[in-house]
Amino acid sequence: MIFKKKIYIKDMDVKQNRTRRILALIAPLAIGFSLCACGTEVAGGGPSGTEAGNAITAQILIADAPAANARVKLVEQASLDGQGYIATANDEGVVTIENVAIGNYTMEASLNGTALQLPVNVHEVKDLDLGKQTLQRAVYIGGNVSDFIKDSISVNEKNMSGFVKFRGLDHSAAIINGKFEVFGLPAGKLDMVFIPNGTKHDTLDVPIKVAAGDSLTTLKPKTQPKDTTKKDTVQKNMTLLVEDFEDGDNHNLLASEYTIGGYGGMWSLTSNPNFMFFNITPELTPQTALNPFLALIQDDGNGGKEVHFTVGFPDTALYKQQWVCFGMNIGNIGWSYDLSSVDSIAFDAWGKGSGEIQISDDNRKVTDTSSPIPVYTAGKFPIELSEKKKTYKLALTDILPYEADRKSITTLALVFHADVELHFDNLKFIGKDLLDIWKQQQ
Repeated sequence: MIFKKKIYIKDMDVKQNRTRRILALIAPLAIGFSLCACGTEVAGGGPSGTEAGNAITAQILIADAPAANARVKLVEQASLDGQGYIATANDEGVVTIENVAIGNYTMEASLNGTALQLPVNVHEVKDLDLGKQTLQRAVYIGGNVSDFIKDSISVNEKNMSGFVKFRGLDHSAAIINGKFEVFGLPAGKLDMVFIPNGTKHDTLDVPIKVAAGDSLTTLKPKTQPKDTTKKDTVQKNMTLLVEDFEDGDNHNLLASEYTIGGYGGMWSLTSNPNFMFFNITPELTPQTALNPFLALIQDDGNGGKEVHFTVGFPDTALYKQQWVCFGMNIGNIGWSYDLSSVDSIAFDAWGKGSGEIQISDDNRKVTDTSSPIPVYTAGKFPIELSEKKKTYKLALTDILPYEADRKSITTLALVFHADVELHFDNLKFIGKDLLDIWKQQQ
């Protein structure tokens, strides 16, 4: 790999991703994270202006089994706009793309956190059978632009804004304050391109090579658990900072270290009904449109960051079950975690309004139909916000009286049912051997 500075690389173990919808956000219906798929897609035919060619066939496999419904795309190797041919694998994993024009392409296939890429060169009028191609663990890349650029450029890398794209692939992400994140990339050689806003530079190319399952990031946890008791205490506790939003992204501080492919520990804001019925600030900007949750991360006035937003609810006579849910996955999406080692949780919160903490497990059946999240809600605790900054410290047993519930958790959230203004910062877990919460899943 070719980098300007040392990049943290972690090869995660494979675990099957399970389907989930808790805190899964796609703008404009919710404020969360989404990737940008740029360009106009053409199924079974070439981009506008090309001549018809021939058929390309392949069988896509995952763990030696057919990868039914895998998404396949064929993009010209030099392209940055993501335009190309698209198709979906059938039940046998077989995919056929017809009328492919002569040219050099990259074929990308993806399914459930796995991906592959393959160069495809069409030089003559002849059908191509690419044979069996196996999906591998997808790659996550994120961090500071300055860590990936080899040569000095005439832009402020620390505060750079713009986009990062990949030649021949349909992936794009916004660069905000010099940081970016890209999910679901295929292993192999990648031509990563930074495109700054407001400069004379059209592109800044960075070639890299990544292995399946790599997580390339400089966004490592910056704090380690601290002993918060006296030395003569037999049972020592530690305080673990889970999130302070200083890194400016929508993953908790443990996500980069302990979760697979950058998909874990995600923060988000969801609602019922969808957000078009709410009056919510701050509004999205062109820079936050690709990752809308970033609009909620604001300066705290003291040189740091916090989450700050307001929500005005619609007519309660029309929407009796309305709610807004601000929360975080503990780790990998859809995985349950054992929080029995957590004695208490602490966080800073203030503003206007009232709500409740909800701790849930989306891998258990629905037992509370009034919950804003259609999963098993293990525990609730009321919260009344004050106008002055307040540190809340809550015993986990007050929220989750039963040990069985504390051993199986996916999500921690604040839920509101009426107008609210929320400032939120510095989420901490206090307890024993807290890093084991995440390590036990690896």
